[in-house]
Amino acid sequence: MNITQTLNTWNQDKSFYKNVTCHTVQPARPASFQAFPDFINPELSSALRQTGISNLYSHQSEAIQKLREGQNLVIATGTSSGKSFCYSLPVLNQQLSDPQATALFLFPTKALAYDQLEKMNQLLGALDGRNKISPAVYDGDTPSHHRSTIRKNASILLTNPDMLHQGILPHHTNWNRFLSNLRFVVIDEIHTYRGVFGSHFANLMRRLKRICNFYNAWPQFVLTSATIGNPQELAQNLIEMPVTLIDQDGSPRGESNFVLYNPPFVDEKIGIRKSSIETGVGFTQKLINADHQTLVFAQTRRTVEMLLTYLRYLLPPEQQILVRGYRSGYLKSERREIEQALRSGELRAVFSTSALELGIDIGGLDAVLLIGFPGSIATTHQRIGRAGRKQQASLAILIATNDAMDQYLANHPEYLLENNPEQALIDPQNFVILLQHIRCAAFELPFTAQEHFGDLDPSVLKQFLDFLSQSQILNQQGEEYFWVAEQYPAAEVSLRSSTPDIVSLQVVDEKGQRKLIGQLDANSASWFVHKDAIYLHEAEMYEVLDLDLQEGICTLKPSQADYFTIPVIDTQIIEHKVDSTVEYQSYSANYGDLQLEIIIPKFQKKRWFTNELIGAGDLDMPPRNLQTTGFWLNIKSNYLEKLRQTGSWSADPNAYGSNWTNLRQKILNRDQNTCRACGKIFPPADLHVHHIRPFRTFSDPDLANLPSNLVTLCPACHHQAEANVRVRSGLAGAGYALRSIAPLLIMCDREDVSLLTEARSVLNDNGPAILIYDNIPGGLGLSRKLFERRIFWIDRAIEMIKECQCESGCPACVGPVGEPGYGGKKEALELLEGFRSV
Repeated sequence: MNITQTLNTWNQDKSFYKNVTCHTVQPARPASFQAFPDFINPELSSALRQTGISNLYSHQSEAIQKLREGQNLVIATGTSSGKSFCYSLPVLNQQLSDPQATALFLFPTKALAYDQLEKMNQLLGALDGRNKISPAVYDGDTPSHHRSTIRKNASILLTNPDMLHQGILPHHTNWNRFLSNLRFVVIDEIHTYRGVFGSHFANLMRRLKRICNFYNAWPQFVLTSATIGNPQELAQNLIEMPVTLIDQDGSPRGESNFVLYNPPFVDEKIGIRKSSIETGVGFTQKLINADHQTLVFAQTRRTVEMLLTYLRYLLPPEQQILVRGYRSGYLKSERREIEQALRSGELRAVFSTSALELGIDIGGLDAVLLIGFPGSIATTHQRIGRAGRKQQASLAILIATNDAMDQYLANHPEYLLENNPEQALIDPQNFVILLQHIRCAAFELPFTAQEHFGDLDPSVLKQFLDFLSQSQILNQQGEEYFWVAEQYPAAEVSLRSSTPDIVSLQVVDEKGQRKLIGQLDANSASWFVHKDAIYLHEAEMYEVLDLDLQEGICTLKPSQADYFTIPVIDTQIIEHKVDSTVEYQSYSANYGDLQLEIIIPKFQKKRWFTNELIGAGDLDMPPRNLQTTGFWLNIKSNYLEKLRQTGSWSADPNAYGSNWTNLRQKILNRDQNTCRACGKIFPPADLHVHHIRPFRTFSDPDLANLPSNLVTLCPACHHQAEANVRVRSGLAGAGYALRSIAPLLIMCDREDVSLLTEARSVLNDNGPAILIYDNIPGGLGLSRKLFERRIFWIDRAIEMIKECQCESGCPACVGPVGEPGYGGKKEALELLEGFRSV
C-alpha cells in the first residue's frame, strides 16, 4: 500500500478518526516550466540536460534573471522546490565566463554544506572537466593539510557561520585572492537566523561586508527561507541592504496529507489526554509494519531518547536495529552513519530533534510525525516538507500534547494552514552581542572614528571604541583605533549561545577508562547533566557523577535507573526600570529593563512511562545573573478588590512535614521576626510563615518548603494574603495561558522567553504582576513585540481558555495550578477578560 491507502485504512477506524481535528489534502501539482535564459552558458545548459534537466521552474528562472540585473534576492518557496538552483546556476554561469570570480555559500549546519557539495559535483561532472570551477567545503572537520590548497584554489567555498566567524574573517589576509574576487554570497535557510543566532549573524555580515569592501569587493546576496511572515524584512535586517522577494513556487508536488491528531482523553474532567509520546510510538510502529519509512521529530533530546527506548522495547529483536535516534550530542561519525542509512532505506524510522529539520538529502521518506507543536509555524512546515521529496504521496501527522499551545492549535488548525502570522525577530544592536562583534571587527581591521559598522551610527560606534580603548583592548592613534590586546576575540564568542564553552561528556567504565560520547554547551549542561542527573544517549542511560563547568568535563557512568530527572528553576527580580507605560482601567502595561537572578536549587525524579514524581534532590549550583528586557502587567488595586468580591477561597489545613517547626524558626530568623508585608516587628509566637505559592499546588513538599517560597507575615497580613490565594490561582493560570500562546506572535524558541507571576511583586508595589521577559542577555525585542500587540495577545489567551473542555483547569489551558480545591480556570478567565476594559 502507498501512504494514502494506509491513511484511508486508518480513517475507517473510529478510534482514530474521532481524534483527528484536521485532515487536509494538498493535491499533486504540475510544474511551471520556463526555458533556460539565453545568457546561460551553452556548456552549462548542456551539462544540465545530461543530468536530466531541460527546463527551469518559473521561480528559478525569475531568480536567475533578477540576479543578472544586480538585485539581492530572498527566495521563499516550498521545501524541495529547487531553491539551490536559484543561486548555484548563476554562480556557475559567471565562473565559466570569469574564472577568477568566487562565491561564498553559508549553511547553518555542516551537513547541509556537504549535501550541497555532492549535488554541485554531480553537475560539474557533466561538464567533462572543461572548467576550473573548484567547490570545496571548509569547516572544522576539514583536515589541516587541505586548508592551504582550498584557500589558494577554491572558487566556491561552502562553509557555516561559525567557521566564517572564527576561521576565515580573523585570518582574512590568507584569503586575499578569494575575498577580492567575491561576487556572490549565498545564505541558506535564513529562518534559522532568528533570536540570538540571527542577531549574531547580522553582525557577522557587517564584518564580512567591511572586509570585502577593504578588498574592493561588493558581492550580491542571495538568501533562501522557509515560509515565515516576514522573509523580506528578515533578509534585509540580516544584510542591511535592499532585497527582492521571490515567493511564487513553480515546482511540482506530490499529493500530501496533513493530519492534526489530538490523543483521546484519559480523564476528560481534568483535561488530561493520552501521552503524545505513547501515541507517537504507536503510530511509528504501525508505519514500520506497513513498510513506510518514517521520520519522527521530538522537541527535546530527552524525548528523542524516550521515544527510541519505548519503541525498541515493543519491537522484536530483529527489528530493533531498524530504528535510531539522531540529535546534537551524537558524534559526527554516528550522525553520518544514520544519514546514509536513511538514504539507503536501511533504517525504517529515526527519532530526531531539529538536527534533521533542514534540507539535507535523507532519501524518499513517506511519513513525518511531529510529537507536539515545534514552537513555530515555519518549523512545522519545514519538518512536514521532509516527506514526499521525490513527489510521491506523503503523510505528516502533528500529534498534539497536553501543552496549552498544542491544544489551541488542535482547535484552530487554520493558524498552521492559512496566513502565517509569525515574524522572525533579531536585534543586531543588542549591547552584549554588538560589543562582542565590534571587538572581533577591530581585531580584523582597525576602525576609524567616522566609520560605519552596518547601520550603526558612527557616533554610537565611537562610544564603543572609546570604551574598548579605555579598557586597553584598543589603542587610539589619532582618528584610528588599533587592536592591542593579546587574546583572540572570535574564539571567545559563540554565535549560537550566550557562552562559547563546551562540556565534553565522558563515560567512565569499571576499569576507570574514559570514553567520549558527545558534547553540550555549558548553558545546556546546567539543565541536562547536573550532578546526579540521568542522561540519555542512544537509548542508553547514564548517571552524572560530576560536572566541572570550569574544565568543561562531565563524568558519567552507565545506569539502570527506573526514572529520569528534570531541573527546578527559581527566579528572583533584583532590579527593574520602566521605559514605557500604558494605563488601563484594570491594569497597567509596562516595558523596561530587568536584572534577574536565576538558580536551580533542586531537581525532580520522575518514573519512566508514568511520569510519577518519586523524589527530588538538592543542587548547589552558582546563580545566573541576567540583565534583560521584559513586559509586565500590573493589576490595579481597584480591580483586585472587584475580583475578591466575586467569590471566596478556603482550604483544608496542610501537613507541612515533620521538619516544619525548625524550618519555620529558620524563616523567622531570616526575616528578623518582621512581617514582610507591613514591616512591623512581632514576638515570634505571634508571627505566621506563609507559602507564597500555595502548598497544595506542589506534589513535592520539599519544593513547596523552599525558603524562596516562604515569607514571614503577621496575622492581619496573613489573612489578607490568604484572601489573595484565589486571585493568585487566576494570576498563575492567566500567566500560563499567555506564555503558551506567545509563539503565535513571536517566532522564537520556547526557551527564548520566560514568564513569572507573583501575587506580591516588586514590579507592582507588592501587588500582583505578570512578567514575560527575554531569556537572553540584553534582550532581543521579543517581549517588546508582545507589549506592542498586548490586546491581541490577551484575546488569544482568553479564546484558548474558553475552548478548553476541562472543568476547572488543566495543562491545556491554565496549567497545573488548576487542581481540585483551587480552581484556576474560572479565575484566570475572569482576570483576563477584565483586561479588555480599556
